[in-house]
Amino acid sequence: MKQRLFVILGLLLTLGLFQGAIVNAQDTTTHVRVAHLSPDTPAVDVYVDGAAVITGLGFNGITGWIELSAGSYSIAVAPAGTSIDSAAIGPATLSFGAGEWTTIAATGSLSAGTLGPAIISEDIATLEPGETFVTVFHGIEDAPAVDVILPDGTPVISSLSFGESASLTLPAGTYSLQVVPAGATEPVVLNLSNVLLANQTYYFVAASGTLASPGVALSAWSLGTIADILTLGSITDIAVATPELSTLVTAVVAADMAGALAGGGPYTVFAPTNDAFAALPDGVLESVLADTAVLRNILQYHIAGGVFTAEDVVSFGQLLMSNGGVAVVSTEGGASIAGAQILVTDIVASNGIIHIIGGVMLP
Repeated sequence: MKQRLFVILGLLLTLGLFQGAIVNAQDTTTHVRVAHLSPDTPAVDVYVDGAAVITGLGFNGITGWIELSAGSYSIAVAPAGTSIDSAAIGPATLSFGAGEWTTIAATGSLSAGTLGPAIISEDIATLEPGETFVTVFHGIEDAPAVDVILPDGTPVISSLSFGESASLTLPAGTYSLQVVPAGATEPVVLNLSNVLLANQTYYFVAASGTLASPGVALSAWSLGTIADILTLGSITDIAVATPELSTLVTAVVAADMAGALAGGGPYTVFAPTNDAFAALPDGVLESVLADTAVLRNILQYHIAGGVFTAEDVVSFGQLLMSNGGVAVVSTEGGASIAGAQILVTDIVASNGIIHIIGGVMLP
């Protein structure tokens, strides 16, 4: 199996799927990205000055940074596959200053008529060795103001209301964090246990969904990932072009996540082979494919925000996945993650990196 996968990937290289030069980032002075945090809003396209620059961004998706010259731009968000004339947000003129890092988050809900943009500014600066940077955003419309606390109750962030964010620099390391109502220690809205915040890495963590069904949207990156832009196929492009990943492609399409994996990110994807899906007990795959919510949760457990090479994955020992779960890495008997053997590593895409695994990781 492993040799067959290498042959497939070798053929793809020969055909030129991975061809493309590294293009140095232009001398732009502002950075903008978009997050989809409205739980009842379908996938969207994002328009900048009338052109669709992001397509098919689904709920809990966060794009990579878009580099622009500082100035004013017309921004609009419309249902995927429509046009700017169907914009649910905008067109609105927004100004971005030199040196700013701005996340535009679609928040609220269609059903309540509260869908709108939240503008999140982050003070991105070069981190010293041993430091990590975290921005936390409160995106749960029906939840009260919250605190982010350590297991002993010590607040890290206090009284964060819906639509607000807070950023802080911390020593890199492993943290157990809980999101709770402001001034209390329970009930726990979100529980993030043993989360590794890596050295010189920037994290954006958004509490999303509803109070009854809370979730997490996250992205992780380093300044090094901004320095070079690869003109390669997207994660979706590569998966579609790899026969051994056809079942994964079917699942991604069924979960309406193909657009996010084509244009969002950056992501690290652990991609199960067809044989991995076939090894599931009889009826499990069919049942999961018929339940979109369960399917999305499983697929998000195979995706981490940010770009992590195989060396990173092994050295970290665990990764926080896009569904909020933590996947533990083992090197006993060969590298594996959440019990799935890692077969092929470090397949670079335009919006992240892929590692092929021999099992399906179940949350």
